[in-house]
Order: sequence, then C-alpha cells, then structure tokens
Amino acid sequence: MKTALCSKSVNGKERTKMILIQIENTILSIVNSLYNNNKFMIDLTKLSSWSNRVYSNNKQLITKTLVFTTKRSRTKFTIIIYILSKIYKNLITNNSCTTRELYYGNTTLFKHDYIVRKALIDICCLLGTKSWELGITLTSNGLVAGSLMIYMYNGRIFDCSKNIEGIQIPQDILEIQDFKSSAKYILIIEKNASFQKIINEGLLKKNECSFIIITGKGFPDINTRLFVKQLSRKLNIPILALVDANPFGIEIMCVYRFGSNTMFYQNDMLSVPSIKWLGVYPTDIESLNLTSISLTDLDQARVKSLLKRPYINSNKKLLQQVLMLHKLNKKAEIESLTNFTQTYLTEVYIKRKILNQEFI
Repeated sequence: MKTALCSKSVNGKERTKMILIQIENTILSIVNSLYNNNKFMIDLTKLSSWSNRVYSNNKQLITKTLVFTTKRSRTKFTIIIYILSKIYKNLITNNSCTTRELYYGNTTLFKHDYIVRKALIDICCLLGTKSWELGITLTSNGLVAGSLMIYMYNGRIFDCSKNIEGIQIPQDILEIQDFKSSAKYILIIEKNASFQKIINEGLLKKNECSFIIITGKGFPDINTRLFVKQLSRKLNIPILALVDANPFGIEIMCVYRFGSNTMFYQNDMLSVPSIKWLGVYPTDIESLNLTSISLTDLDQARVKSLLKRPYINSNKKLLQQVLMLHKLNKKAEIESLTNFTQTYLTEVYIKRKILNQEFI
C-alpha cells in the first residue's frame, strides 16, 4: 500500500490566501514608501552575501534597496512588480504558467529568460515563500532511470526502468504521491553524456547492486533538486554524486548536498546533506594518471570561492580535495576514466568505490 509522500496540504487554500495578503502588503508598503520618502522603494534580501546563509533567531538578513527613481534599479523594480501581478492573478484564478511563458509574455521587459528566474528568487525572499507555491511551474531538465516507480496523485505511473534513455523528471514534484524501488543506491551524475554511457554499459541491469541514476544535465534546476530531496526522504538509501574533478563539478555536488547561495531560503527543502561524493576526485588525477588540462582563470576564481564556503572548511576531506585541485592547477572529466578501458567507469571505478565505501 502506497503512503503519501508529498501530501497535498489540507490548508493549501489558507496558504494561498496568506501569500495573496503578502503580495497586497508588499504593494501597500511600496505605496507608503512614496508617501513617506517621495519615492517607490522595495527592500530585497542580498542574495550574494554568504552571511545570509547562517541562521539564528536574532540575526538580521543583509538587504538591498531598489529605488524606482534610480536608473540602475528601475528595470528590476518594474520586473518585480510585473511578476508579482502575474503571480497574484494566477493564485486568484487558480491557474499556473511556466517561467518560459512569463518570459515570452514580455520579451521586451525581460530581454533574457534567466532574468525571470532571478526575479522569482528575489520575490520568494520578499514574500517568504517557496517558488512552487506561486503558481509558476518550473521547467525540469533532469532525467531519471533505474529501479524506480513514480506514482502521481492523478493516477499516472512512471516506470523509470522501461525507457533506455531515462525519463524526464516530472514537472510538478508536488503531484508525486509515492515512490517504490528496490535500488540499493541513488547515483547523481553531473552530465547527460555520462548518464547515457552508464545506461549503455548496463550498470542498471546488474542485480548485485541496483541503482537509481539521476542527471540534472549540468547545474541542476529546482525540480531536479526537489526530486532528489523527496527520494532521500522516502527511500532512505545512500545517495552518491559522480562529477568532474574540476571546480564546476565540485560546485554542482555541493549544490545538491548543501544548497546554493542564491537560494539559501529554500535550502531546507532542496539540500540533501547526506549525499556523499563518489568521485571523480582531484587526487584521482595523479593516482590514476588521468588526462587533464590546466585550470583557467575562471576555474581558479571558483576554487577560491569554494575555499571560502563554511561547509568546505568544516569538512576536512572536502577541504583537502579542493586544496589539491588548487595545488595541481589541473582538472579532469569523468570521461578521462576511459583511458584504461571503455567500461572502466562502470566495471571498476564505481564498483570499487562502493565496495570499499570510498566516499567523502
């Protein structure tokens, strides 16, 4: 018998009502700022500040102020108000739209679709809500394959073992009622190419160590991260991450595991601290003599950024790997493991790591 995983809240209507009131209060606050300061103003959380990631009861978040009369802030101010109006309409009419639909609805204002996503992050902080509560459906690029059945509230069932290329992670994660799986491990894979290679080499057909494999096709979107979070809650099996031995790969592993700086306010719903790093490690570059190239200036800047993260400095083994990356000044990709044999990744590397429990 299936049990509810992401149960639809009986207080969903009350929650929507609260968000509507928050939007109304926000607009009222903006109008009051004109009355009190002779200018339209909005205070937003400063998402670039790592100090905002540290929580305490008496801690005040660092904020920034958008002023409509300031040329630099005017466009962003307009975008925030525009999207708030769309959210309000969606919630009032019980409708939804995608981020892409928002973008194409006013390309003159947005210029690029990523501007919509950035504005939604600001709005979630402003309203104290999760992005999936706003009537905005987030596009899912992630794929999943392996020993997993997904049961939806509408009666649909997805068998992730049937599609040889994996199936797309459902767009509305909150419509998932339950999971069923006999897998022993969940393996998050950074890139789609490696995801497909692992499928083609038959790892999912090995009965002695069945897997669910997931890829976010690079930097994971919210839906992919939320999906991994829900799997971790329900299945209670080890989750491992396979990424490139480079700053970007380590960053991706950290986003799944610890959350992202820009979305710190949703990290309780998105991060999975129990995730372990399976590889590829910077130390593998020398120990396995992997094909590598020098770090770029951008790579070095990202390494320095990683070394400032509290969760890196508090984990000795993670810190050692990042320091090794900096010392070697080299990076390697998952594909470099084929230097030995074409199937070294699945037949040797992954199996050995799991057998010896070599995780960070």
